[in-house]
Amino acid sequence: MNSDPAKLAWQNSVDIAGAPPLEDVRRNANKFYRWIKWRNRIEYVSCAIAIVVFGRVMIIGPHILHHIGGALLVAAAIYAPWQLHRRASAVQPAMDGGVPIYVFQRGQLVRQRDALRTILVWYILPFFPGIILIFAGNGADPAIEAAGPPIWQRWLAIAVILSLFAFVWWVNQLAARRLQRKIDEIDALTGKTG
Repeated sequence: MNSDPAKLAWQNSVDIAGAPPLEDVRRNANKFYRWIKWRNRIEYVSCAIAIVVFGRVMIIGPHILHHIGGALLVAAAIYAPWQLHRRASAVQPAMDGGVPIYVFQRGQLVRQRDALRTILVWYILPFFPGIILIFAGNGADPAIEAAGPPIWQRWLAIAVILSLFAFVWWVNQLAARRLQRKIDEIDALTGKTG
């Protein structure tokens, strides 16, 4: 009997009855890695743009609440990608056979699923205090209030922002459920329960 851990790991990754060919699993793991990497880059660029936009509000906003709200939005636009990197960065699949590919892929799917499930806390909610202060700043100064859009347009803007955040949350919950189905498929192939 061979006790080489790398060889045993490789054998365990291919000895699963009814499993798809190992090359397909590796190809899918690489595709998943590239998709996560691309998604994160888009998020990083979006947050960089938000930092520039909200930084401008922080500096030249007409009311102190705009300055504070802009600063909070800049902080949120720094915090969100940091959390994204910490919770859901892309991890290159190991091709040396040191870790069975099913174990690796399941771990990455669980990591991404958990990040998506909790996106409300670490990605969406940090933006709310800044947004609230900016809208409050519009109503706090009579000159800004008079020069600003009518109240119905402000409420419409709030509704659009809330709808956008709700949509982002909903899409991420759908993606988390899709990842859970893939986790369940791997569990069914490997005989793992729970």
